[in-house]
Amino acid sequence: MPNNSFRRIARVVQLTQTVALVLVVGSTALLYGSARDFRTADRWVDHTHEVLDEIDEVRNSVLRGGLALRNYTLSAQPLFLDRLNAAADESALALRRLEARVAFDPAQAARATEASAETVEILGWYRSSRVIAERDGPEALRRSMQARVSIDASQRLRKVLDEMELAEREALTRYRAERDARLDAVKAGAGVAVALFIGFILWTIAYASRLVGVGEARIERLSANADLDPLTGLANRRALDRRVKELSGQPFAVMVCDLDSFKPVNDQHGHAAGDEVLRAVAARLMQQCRDKDLVVRPGGDEFVVVLPGLLSEERLRAIAARIGLAIGEPVALEGGATVRVGASIGFASTPGDIPFDALMRAADAMSYAEKKRQKVATGERSGTDGR
Repeated sequence: MPNNSFRRIARVVQLTQTVALVLVVGSTALLYGSARDFRTADRWVDHTHEVLDEIDEVRNSVLRGGLALRNYTLSAQPLFLDRLNAAADESALALRRLEARVAFDPAQAARATEASAETVEILGWYRSSRVIAERDGPEALRRSMQARVSIDASQRLRKVLDEMELAEREALTRYRAERDARLDAVKAGAGVAVALFIGFILWTIAYASRLVGVGEARIERLSANADLDPLTGLANRRALDRRVKELSGQPFAVMVCDLDSFKPVNDQHGHAAGDEVLRAVAARLMQQCRDKDLVVRPGGDEFVVVLPGLLSEERLRAIAARIGLAIGEPVALEGGATVRVGASIGFASTPGDIPFDALMRAADAMSYAEKKRQKVATGERSGTDGR
């Protein structure tokens, strides 16, 4: 694929990302503002419902107190006096909540103050009626109530509460209309943003597809080569990471091979000879491993083998010994010289519950211990043999 096509694809990607970022940021800001306004309108709707609930609670608690008082005159049971007292307490609490909720609205606050005064008077009558009932009996209470009933002391309270309720219901209608308008704005903004984004993405997909079609085969080769070590043709770190993720939760083993006496090869014969040795070791590792095993060169003179399904330490030791013998065979260089390297091999396995990093540390530790053991047993080896 011509380099120009790659540059054009890169520019399309950059343009796509830039426009997408602008669309996302702009749409997010627009939607955030609309959503914030919608939430504000929605809170006012909730607040209005709360005020209406408090109005109903004042009205109902006063009514419950009157019913309890009347029932006591019919059947002088202490239970009704307890209900009267509870209703009076509930009325007082509901009034305080109502006054707090409408404090921001001067008109409603004035009505709430008037309702509070009327309710205080009624509650005072309730409490004095209870005193009469407890002190003088039901008959005295009935005589007291007859005079009070003719006045209809709760008429003004009912009127004020009705006025408050009407005002709140009108406000509720306005808030609902505002909320619905904000919601429509959110939907419209989201629709426009999505339409613009989809349209632009479709265009970039179509344009980029035409460019990619020019060099699809080369892109596939590049993708395949991205997983390979360019020197040995083995898998690289990227392929190793992907394979480990695929084996997550499954049994597998990891084997680390660290070459011995490799540095003298580079020092005495040059890096080209070192590269020959690395390629030879890679080929021998591939010969000693199964098709489903993954042989990796992460870098330098280190090799890693991933062995799916292997947990037996005995089998792993046998494989390590076989690989060690294969690596230790002489390597003939192009110039006619022959060199020999060894390998310190460590391994670790898991049934699927040990992280890969921990396996690597265990295998590295075993490889390092093996290298120390060999140095103690045989001393440093020469990097050449029979030049």
